[in-house]
Amino acid sequence: MSAASPIPLFRAVVPDAARERVSRVLDSGWIGYGPECRRLEETFLRGRGGWGLATSACTSSLNLVGRLLAGRGAGARGEVIVPAVSFVATAMAFAEAGLDPVVTAVRDDDLTLDARDVERAITPRTRAICVVHLYGQRATDLPGLRALADRHAIALVEDCAHRIDLLDSSAPIGDYACYSFNAVKELPCGEGGLLWGRDPGDEAAARAASNLGLAIDTAQRAATLRHGDYAFEPTTGLKLRLSDLSAAVVNGCLPSLAATRARRRALVERYARLLGPYAPDVVPLSRCDDDSFLMAVVRVPSAHRERIRASMAADGVATSVHYPSLARHPRFGAPGIARGGCADADLAVLTLPTWLGMEADVQQRVVDALARALDASAGSRGARTAPAG
Repeated sequence: MSAASPIPLFRAVVPDAARERVSRVLDSGWIGYGPECRRLEETFLRGRGGWGLATSACTSSLNLVGRLLAGRGAGARGEVIVPAVSFVATAMAFAEAGLDPVVTAVRDDDLTLDARDVERAITPRTRAICVVHLYGQRATDLPGLRALADRHAIALVEDCAHRIDLLDSSAPIGDYACYSFNAVKELPCGEGGLLWGRDPGDEAAARAASNLGLAIDTAQRAATLRHGDYAFEPTTGLKLRLSDLSAAVVNGCLPSLAATRARRRALVERYARLLGPYAPDVVPLSRCDDDSFLMAVVRVPSAHRERIRASMAADGVATSVHYPSLARHPRFGAPGIARGGCADADLAVLTLPTWLGMEADVQQRVVDALARALDASAGSRGARTAPAG
């Protein structure tokens, strides 16, 4: 990258092993849901138990969980508790499945779900708590949320879009875990996801709902030259499955997951060092050892954030905001839903460019642009130069 080139926010990187695996799938003649998807599902079951389903997106996985939960309980439409700071899919998937999202406050330190606020939000209509491992952080209150779900006999759903937990020493703590293979995630294939469930009794219903209510998939139906008849379950459904082409990319990325995470960690930690002199105007989120380091997110003065972003864009540096608060969403931010001041939790966050292969000099350019933006927005600071690192 030349010194004059614009710096994008993300850049997808696919290893050679993934390209080779896709080539083999293309040569096989079978590119829909099939053996590569099954292999991917088995990877997420190894040493963890439960069941897995390769889906078209993490949103699809969340929606399938919502379908399973919406049929439980009697009387009024059910609710699911979601954090204020998350991608809209976390709420939208459940709403489309027939549950009402209840937006709750997040912790001030890492912006993940706050168990104290969750407890206040639980009602007789609550079917589940959905915890998001935001930016790759393993949610701090996860054990407390598990205990809370058990005490109220409701489900705990883990939105793992930003953090693949295959490097953990134990199975997911939730009843369901939903993963993303989006282009900018840890295991990118363009678009895709996976649903893991603890209770094997849920698998048949989830598989039928992900395949138009069909009792068996195409690979099973085409197992002999005399294809089997279509067989339906007494349920509705959509096409929410992954293809073998996409699964091949994910399977090809899996062997390098630990190495790529280490590279992401180095990038985020370098940002923390370079940005140290600019505290308290710029404060990176603190990260733990089990973080995926998927995104480099900092806090800046909320009153100046948009001027900072405009200045950095003029310097050729992309930035973004992950994410606008769901408490202000036109569908989910109704009066009485937003609690505990969570509507403002997102206003100071800023996402900086981070991708595999990003060189130190490019990160320095980002930090220098941010420093100039701070000086320009505040108007009272003298010019400062970030230390090399």
